[in-house]
Amino acid sequence: MDAYQSSSLKELFDPPTGNLTSGLESVQLDKICPGGFSNLFTQLRRRSNLLTVTHIAYACYFVTLANRIKRGGDQLKEAPMKKRSHRLMAELRREIGLKIGIIGVGRLGHLLAKFLMRYGDVYPEELFLSSRQADLLTDMIETGVAFCKFNNAHIVENCDIVFICVAPHQVRYVVDDIRDRIKPNVIIYHLILGFPALKLASLLQHTHFIKPSYQLNTSIDQNESTWPISDDIETVFKNDILMKRISLENEDQNDSLVRDDDFIPTMFYALLNVLKFNTTLNRIQSLRVISALLFNNPNLDLIIQTFRNLETEQMNNTEFFPDFNLVHLKQEQSILRNLLDQNPKLRHLFSDTFISHYTPIIKQQQQQQQ
Repeated sequence: MDAYQSSSLKELFDPPTGNLTSGLESVQLDKICPGGFSNLFTQLRRRSNLLTVTHIAYACYFVTLANRIKRGGDQLKEAPMKKRSHRLMAELRREIGLKIGIIGVGRLGHLLAKFLMRYGDVYPEELFLSSRQADLLTDMIETGVAFCKFNNAHIVENCDIVFICVAPHQVRYVVDDIRDRIKPNVIIYHLILGFPALKLASLLQHTHFIKPSYQLNTSIDQNESTWPISDDIETVFKNDILMKRISLENEDQNDSLVRDDDFIPTMFYALLNVLKFNTTLNRIQSLRVISALLFNNPNLDLIIQTFRNLETEQMNNTEFFPDFNLVHLKQEQSILRNLLDQNPKLRHLFSDTFISHYTPIIKQQQQQQQ
């Protein structure tokens, strides 16, 4: 209980954005380690900050893109697919969005909930939370989230995308709660540290999984200027240079501080699944929509022609895409991964589109504050 003696419960459940160790004395290594370990402590704090920002940024980005599909529906095949005007996006936002759930609303889950409402195109009435300490989440309750109780089964029975943000030792309890209760098309976004996605997929007998596995560039330890040790998440979102450093697909991959070769292909196929579940678009129409969302270009012949040539044989020339097994895709080199590796300009398009997602939102927030 030592960790709790110097921190109120409210502080523990409402950490400063970007600092998951605030108020927890048991992990303040600068206080409990000799001076010779100060450099190690600094490196760990910098790495923690980088990973936290990266997790939040891509979670919000994925939900935003999935919600554009849900809110747009079949009209996406008619709407111009280049960067959307604020007016068109406002029209789409009037439509019903995906229901987003979070199981485990501790420090990471709480940050995620806040930023999904700020940067993930999620309204409070579309957000469902399950936490053992739900009564402490007063800010979420006051915001008007759709559900804030301890009921993991309710989350997977009612939501379209579910984030699991529990500690590894809690996994078995979550599995017992939700196994056999998950809707078939639910996407599980797995943020459990050190717990393999294949193991969780096997336990839950579910195939729609997204599990980031970020690898850090060693330059983060060699050059202190590459990443701030204490900047909060929104400060990073406002800095295009720092955002480029967390882009997973820069034209020059050495510009990235984080790598995950599987994540963008998995996101690509997950979004194709979202399209299949929420629209009647055929394969070519679906590819154009996803190309526009991820690369800001609906007419990427490189992607469309490659899929037409290489995947049609596997799909028996059907008009619509099948339901993609995301766990299986993690085990094999996907077509999109090959395209990204071979085409620096394609990686550049992704990076620019990812970074530009946050720019208009931040400008709009700044205008509202003036």
